[in-house]
Parts: sequence; C-alpha cells; structure tokens
Amino acid sequence: MKILLVNTRHFRGGGDSTYTLNLADLLREAGHEVGFFAMEDERSLPDPNADLFVSHIDFRELNKKKTPGRMLKVAGRAVYSREARTKFGRMVDRLGPDLVHLQNIHAHLTPSVILEAKKRGLPLVWTLHDFKLVCPNSHFLIDRTGEICEACLGGRFYQAALKRCKKGSLLASLMASGEAYAHRWMGVATKVDAFLSPSAFLAGKMIEGGLPAEKVRHLPLFLPPAMFAQTPGDKEDGGYLLFIGRLTRIKGIHPLLAASRLVPEVPLILAGAADEPVLEDLPRELGPQAQYVGLKHGEELWRLLTEARAVVVPSLWYENQPFAITEAFAVGKPVITSNLGGMTELVKDRERGFLVPPGDVEALAGAMSWLAGHPQKARLMGRQALEYVLAEHHPEVHYQRLMEIYRSASGGA
Repeated sequence: MKILLVNTRHFRGGGDSTYTLNLADLLREAGHEVGFFAMEDERSLPDPNADLFVSHIDFRELNKKKTPGRMLKVAGRAVYSREARTKFGRMVDRLGPDLVHLQNIHAHLTPSVILEAKKRGLPLVWTLHDFKLVCPNSHFLIDRTGEICEACLGGRFYQAALKRCKKGSLLASLMASGEAYAHRWMGVATKVDAFLSPSAFLAGKMIEGGLPAEKVRHLPLFLPPAMFAQTPGDKEDGGYLLFIGRLTRIKGIHPLLAASRLVPEVPLILAGAADEPVLEDLPRELGPQAQYVGLKHGEELWRLLTEARAVVVPSLWYENQPFAITEAFAVGKPVITSNLGGMTELVKDRERGFLVPPGDVEALAGAMSWLAGHPQKARLMGRQALEYVLAEHHPEVHYQRLMEIYRSASGGA
C-alpha cells in the first residue's frame, strides 16, 4: 500500500510525532510506501516532498500581542486552511496514496485536509492523541485552575467560553468554542472512516461526545523494536525513582515534589524540560534526595530509565497513553501513576505498579516509599509490566491490528 501520514510536526517533538515516525518505520519494514504531509519547521527532518508542506505559523507568538488582525489570522488558520487543502491535494496528486492516516492536524493543518481527501474518495483513518473533537481545550481541563471539566461533552461547546477554560482568556475560549462548532457543522467526523484510539478511555469519551461508536476502534500505541532489545534481568538497580517528561502543573509535578519531601529518604530524579514557573520554584521545592537533571536524550535517558527502580507519572489530567509508562514497562520497571484516564489501563494496581488518587500527596509518598523499600517486589512488578507490554504494545501486534483497520477502511481491499 501507499500510505500518506499527516501530522503537524515532522520531527520528534511529542507523542503524536513520535508515533508517526515510528509508524512510518514499521510500515516501510513491512514493504509499504510512506509519504508525509506536515507543517514547515526548522526542526523538521529532511523530506523529498517538503516543498508541499504548509507554511509555518506560531500561534504562541501571535497570541503574545493580541490585535484584531492577529486574532482574525489565528481564527482563520485554526478553522480552515485553504493553503493546507491546496497543498494536500497537490501532495495526493504527486504520491498517489491508497489511504490517508491522520495524526495531530488541528489548528496548523486543520481538518480542511479531510474535506479534500474525501472529495477524492480516499480512505481516511485518524489516530486520536487528545480529546479535541469533543473538548475545545483538548484535554478536559480548565487551564487557569487545573480543574478537570467535562461541561462541553455532548456538543455544549459554548461552555468553554463561559468557563474561560483556554488560558483563562475569554477571547481564546470563544475562538476554541467557535472552532469546535465550525468543525461539527462541517461534518468533519462523518467523513472519517475510522478513528483509532490508543486508550479505551479516550474511545469512550469520543463516543460519549457524539462520534459514531462503529467508527471508533481501540488500538494501543506501540514501541519500536529497539526498546525491547535489552530485556531486564535481576541485576541491582540504582535505587532511585524517576520522573520523565515536562515539569509542568498538569503533569503533577507539585504533588510529586511535595510527596518527595514527605519521604526524604527516597532518591528521586527528575528529567525533562521545565515550565518557567516550576523552574523558579525547584530549588526550594526539591527534597533532600531529589535532583533535577534537565532534559535528557538518547543514551543518557536510556541509562536513567534502565537503572531506575521505578518510574513516577503523577499526571493530573486524563492522559491518553503516555509513552513514559510503556517505555518504563519495556525495560521492566513498575510505574506509580494517577488513577485517571488511560493510565489506569496500563498500570494494574499492585501488579505493574501503583495507582494513586490524583494530587494525593500522602498516597503518592506511600507508594514511593513502598517501592523504594521493596526492591525484590519492585523487580517482580517490573517483569509483569514487561510481559504486559510485549503482549499489547509490541510492533508486530500493532501492525497486524492496524492492517485489519486499513483493509476495513479501504472496503476490504
């Protein structure tokens, strides 16, 4: 098959782009032809068809100084992009794909590409990486408070404006509501042949929000083969717990730091980029055995992960299917995570780690202390985690399930 993968970023800059590039490798290894459609970016990987990528737009920069002209530009680009539709059509003419597989397309590419794909009769599948189709703010959170909110579920998108859920701004929230209504009126969801949901939780919310149940398919994400290359043994670990990811409020960094101070005997390493407010507070919030090592990549990150006793993912929002959890499992590490969203499907409590109430500092501290004090049982949990991830998130398992969906979307061809 010839498959056109569509994602805003053509570089490894988040879960959506990581999955897209991993999927391209998987499909090519199986003998398929793969092309990309994305947005221009100085960080993009080289691509022979980059001349047809959509021009770059930086919404954060535009939003720093809100003027009527800038707001109109943001609103126009976020809802429908004539440029994206035109260039996508030219890409289809050039590559001649049998199927289009969408990833993260909102705002920068826009669902305008869906309209062009269906005009040409192309089978269309869409892997969902957030809740954008049923929540104008994408993640069921009110930004200014960090509160989980489902008021918009069921098409009540005006609630986003009433609650000023996006950045605490009435204007930004109105624009998000308008975008959601526009895409609902355009019938975007009706034109997609299959929605692929990495977690059953996300799938349930999509159906609850109005997507046709028969179009929503649960397909867990996979890890590349290299992640399974070094299966863990019973060797001693470094004794520390590890947080990997962006140090930000919704990732639960503040409860984690507070829990660390309750159990000062437990070593904790935090690796990742930090939001500026968090970075400013870190010196006084770090416990005596906690250290922040900054953003790590490649071999350094791999070493931190393989030598950890366990990984902590204390997110305060409905995470879909965090790679931090499955990557920990792939090297035989248990995970402490919040009893929320898709995280509950990965971490079986007291078998592959611990589930704790979101934001519960004492419960989090208790789980951290227990794993730190029970190295043998931690390794047993890690082995059970590895067994699970091999069964559900191995590339070959993902490929077989995906091919069934591709064939169905293509009319059984």
